[in-house]
Amino acid sequence: MTSHGTYALVFRSPVSFQAVAGKLGLVFLSRGYWIYVGSAFGPGGLHSRLSHHLKPSHRPHWHLDYIKSALRPVEIWTTTDPVKREHDWATLFSGLDGASRPIEGFGAADCKCRSHLIHMARPPGFYRFEKQVRRVIPAHGPLNRFALIHGASIT
Repeated sequence: MTSHGTYALVFRSPVSFQAVAGKLGLVFLSRGYWIYVGSAFGPGGLHSRLSHHLKPSHRPHWHLDYIKSALRPVEIWTTTDPVKREHDWATLFSGLDGASRPIEGFGAADCKCRSHLIHMARPPGFYRFEKQVRRVIPAHGPLNRFALIHGASIT
């Protein structure tokens, strides 16, 4: 059975860099932690989408495809909640201390969110985020956290 749901990919960038991110054009990413929030309710579900995001893209499709080669994936947070939570998650992440959404429209071409890419100077705290989710969305399904070893893929 294929699991569908919402995910957050947590990346670390040891240096600041610039990249051309498709129609967004030139974007600047500061060093620190970058959280990309999305959902996977189509064919292949979470496994397929996350596998795509964790390997090089020869033909970029999503905004993340244009920048991920310069980022180091460190964690994946997921939920198989049947409700699409990516917009809620992007809002909750951006409300954490020290968080910002400096690249308007990133990952949010099909919605009214400012961005689905959040920057933090320090790593986001999973338990702090989970506590915030439980407070704001009491009916939210369970959250999962997976640590990644650099260069890891999902099997």
